[in-house]
Amino acid sequence: MTKTSSSLRTSPIFAVAALAVWSASALAADPTPDIKGKWVGKTHTIVAGSGGHWPTSSGTFEKPAFHEKDLVFNVTGQDGRRFWGVTTISNRDEKTDEPFIGELTGRGNKTLVIADTDGYLNGQLDDNDTVSFCYSHAGGKTNSTVISCSEVKRAP
Repeated sequence: MTKTSSSLRTSPIFAVAALAVWSASALAADPTPDIKGKWVGKTHTIVAGSGGHWPTSSGTFEKPAFHEKDLVFNVTGQDGRRFWGVTTISNRDEKTDEPFIGELTGRGNKTLVIADTDGYLNGQLDDNDTVSFCYSHAGGKTNSTVISCSEVKRAP
């Protein structure tokens, strides 16, 4: 038993077979949520500078501006864990659209990482119909520094 069972335990074929079984069970345990569709909420934003979604902001680092606007993430496509779409931020006077790309990751594919044209969003699926997140960008082409932590709900 010592020589035969020892060679089976260390053989490359056994290792590949064990890895395949482990990989298949790991993939089966974490199905990818379908996040396509519209997600709506409000921004809760602090801004230094102006530009981008905040063209009329007058905030500074010494006295930042606080804004709330309507927020829509429209996830228009999804391929496995990867997805893309458009963010719309609006109030009665202003409306801006910005494309984004993203990916689901982490345990249960419930963590979202998104990049748009000038910043990043990190968040999580709290349940099938709620995403909580924080968005940030610093300076750059918009001349504004922004942090916005919010929650969006899947639209019916």
